[in-house]
Amino acid sequence: MVEEFVKLFTGLTDNFGKADMSKVVFDTKRNKIKPPYVWTGYAITSTHYQEHLDGKISIGIQPCTREGKVSFGCIDVDPANYKDFKISALLFLIEKNKLPVVPCRSKSGGLHIYLFLKEEISAQTMRDSLTTFLLPLKLKPTTELYPKQVELIDTPGQFINLPYQNKKETTRYALNKNNEPLSLEEFIKTAQDSQLTASKLNDLVTRCNEDILKGGDPEFADGPPCLQRLSINKLTDGRDRFLYNYMVFAKKKYKDPLWEDKVVSANQNYISPSFTNTIIQSKLRSWRKDTAGHTCNDDPIHPVCLKHICLKRAYGVISDRTKAFPHIYGLTIIKYTLPILQFMVEKPDGKPAECEILRDDFPIQRKLRNTIYGQAHFMPEPLSPIKYDEFLNRVMIPPPKVIDPPEGASSRAQLYPHLYEFCINGIKAKKKPEIRGGLCWTEGGYHHFLWTSFLETLPARWHLTPKDTSIILKKDYKAEFGHPYNIGNNQTIRCVKLKQLHIDQIEHKPTEKKEEDNF
Repeated sequence: MVEEFVKLFTGLTDNFGKADMSKVVFDTKRNKIKPPYVWTGYAITSTHYQEHLDGKISIGIQPCTREGKVSFGCIDVDPANYKDFKISALLFLIEKNKLPVVPCRSKSGGLHIYLFLKEEISAQTMRDSLTTFLLPLKLKPTTELYPKQVELIDTPGQFINLPYQNKKETTRYALNKNNEPLSLEEFIKTAQDSQLTASKLNDLVTRCNEDILKGGDPEFADGPPCLQRLSINKLTDGRDRFLYNYMVFAKKKYKDPLWEDKVVSANQNYISPSFTNTIIQSKLRSWRKDTAGHTCNDDPIHPVCLKHICLKRAYGVISDRTKAFPHIYGLTIIKYTLPILQFMVEKPDGKPAECEILRDDFPIQRKLRNTIYGQAHFMPEPLSPIKYDEFLNRVMIPPPKVIDPPEGASSRAQLYPHLYEFCINGIKAKKKPEIRGGLCWTEGGYHHFLWTSFLETLPARWHLTPKDTSIILKKDYKAEFGHPYNIGNNQTIRCVKLKQLHIDQIEHKPTEKKEEDNF
């Protein structure tokens, strides 16, 4: 049985995630359980899958391989409040739209909707396919999709927790259309029966896209699909935002001066009640100036966004002169001494890129934009302070996932051997004044040294700035900076005072040259 389970959930093999179910805390605001998460840092084996099913551990898998391929994907339905979440409504929509997916309860009582394939496809194709299913399932465009990454370079990205942990008493089981639990054996058979070829998946996505846009005005066939979908029925809410986005589209498609007549017609055809002629003329006067691009992140546009389709259309968002602030999602905090925030950003071509920034730098727009430029290789258009505050509030829903770094990967752990080499194994000062020459003097249970002298011994690949390194020494090692220390002859220097490190490694002792015996 475990072999079939492994085949269904095979992804990245050189690393996997774990959730410590013995240290679960309960989020009272969202009625959700939250265990600590960690990447293990070593390869997964069938034994780990078996231990997961037996309830000994709880594992998570990154669906994307090092080659950017996947054989399964997942829509992670993470409601704002689990207590009020109605799974039966989603099961009805899955059945209504004839989607060959397998819904499983998550550890918190949400829903993981799995799509299984008979063959590997690109991770980007999987994400585009899952995005297509969001509208038929009436899920928000911000719903988390796995794989979150379409390529893995330096980091393993993010994992999805697997079902059937502790299979005999599991709460993470698959459901049939009647909201009844399936045994592990029933789940495996259902998943295997639902597996699609790449060709069948392409046919399914095409059919879903046609159903989503059916009844929309053909005028938008080469424009944003969000406008096409919103044109199915006259819009009563969000009229101003719709008309603004229509104007952006019309300016590109119809040019001067025809676009103005088209806006007047759109006012009558697509919204109700329509704006008065006075208001429309006022808008047109304002819009004759240079205007920005589509407001993809605003209502009523964002809830019906189909970015992966829009990017392929002549007058879609890719043709905007000014781009909207990029979609950012999948926030994960790694609990280093200086916490790192990892996130996914949608590039102008629609592909996701993984970035990371110090958690405390994320709210600073300048630092966030520079991070995206350096790691995703494009510079987002700046937002006004008010708009940026709105963005920060929106992107923090749901709250970031928090995971522990793998053992030995924390900045504290990585700094320790460098400290040990300098204070214990390095050339030691024989007299206090030699501290000035860059050596470490140990006395009374403390090391004393110049901060600049230690910094010079760190390797070029050391990843933290001197300031951040000093913070780790203060927080994790209780080091005292600027400590006044008397080195004799009424001379006092300012140095680092560090509690003596335990000699728990092999201490290096320089070989002393023996004097030759005289005969």
